[in-house]
Amino acid sequence: MSGIPASLLASMPKVDLHCHLDGAVRVETVRDLAHAQGISLPTEDLEALKRHVQVSSNCRSLTEFLSAFEFFYPMLRSPAAMERIAYELCEDCARDNIRYVEMRFAPLLQATPQFPMTEVVRAALRGLEKGTKQFGVRGGLILCFLRGAPAESARGTLDVAKQFFGRGVVGMDLAGDEVRYRDDLAYAPLFQEAHEAGIPITLHAGEADGPHRIRDAITRCHARRIGHGVHLIEDEALLDQVARTGIVLEVCLTSNVQTQAVSDYESHPVREFLRRGAAVTLNTDDRGVSAITLTHEFGVAAGRLGLRLADLVKIVMAGVDASFLPDPEKRALRADIKSELEALLKAQVAK
Repeated sequence: MSGIPASLLASMPKVDLHCHLDGAVRVETVRDLAHAQGISLPTEDLEALKRHVQVSSNCRSLTEFLSAFEFFYPMLRSPAAMERIAYELCEDCARDNIRYVEMRFAPLLQATPQFPMTEVVRAALRGLEKGTKQFGVRGGLILCFLRGAPAESARGTLDVAKQFFGRGVVGMDLAGDEVRYRDDLAYAPLFQEAHEAGIPITLHAGEADGPHRIRDAITRCHARRIGHGVHLIEDEALLDQVARTGIVLEVCLTSNVQTQAVSDYESHPVREFLRRGAAVTLNTDDRGVSAITLTHEFGVAAGRLGLRLADLVKIVMAGVDASFLPDPEKRALRADIKSELEALLKAQVAK
């Protein structure tokens, strides 16, 4: 059991760098969007609807986890839907004391002939802008290439990212099922182009496949951050390289248990990553599908994995430093969060 009060974990300012916008949809919103678009649902009861929108406790793989998205993806293919879910994610982050969030998604999955990728991104940016004004949560978008998708869609995603980089888009990613699709290096020329354009890169790697995917992400695709990276623990030399060069690990504890990247929380290698000096951040991954908050993940880290308060503070600040914000904004965010953490810790000591 953790000796860190739950109220302190809830009050801590946080950063979520690995948060899928389309995995953060509220169950109530799924129902509302279905009604608005004339899509029939298997049930009108919200508790029963959760079984279709959220993964069960006996989820057995990443492939099974990703299948949950197929239920509600058709409901997101409109400007109103994308704007709404980005706005509501800001609200949910504010309740979670998240000060900065990077929302990632593959615009290809929401795009239609009537709703092209450019407009998908515009709609998400409108929601983010409104949410920032209303709730004070800063954020940016990371656009994802999608494993297994047609090559022309990847080109289109890069073109949209370049169009909006510096205007709300902060980075690029490659997402999707590592087990079914092993063509990551096919995206290397596009990541090279993104890198030359100054767009920061993170990449899902080592979640369901081995550490060689992490090595390729770093050496061939210019990744500065690795999404999940659980299987990094299998390659000591690569882990040392990651720690030495400052590659940041975007750890998603509950997601990794649900996809069976690890068998249980206690088996997660995050403690060894920290011990070996790697930069670690804690993130939600898919807060709606997983039915979690970032405060919950901090509680798991403390209660199930024994991380100390000093570890959690270090993780928060690592998230700030690893963000894809421009340097002046990053310095301001760092100062704000550091000041807030110091005040919280001082108050805790005084109790």
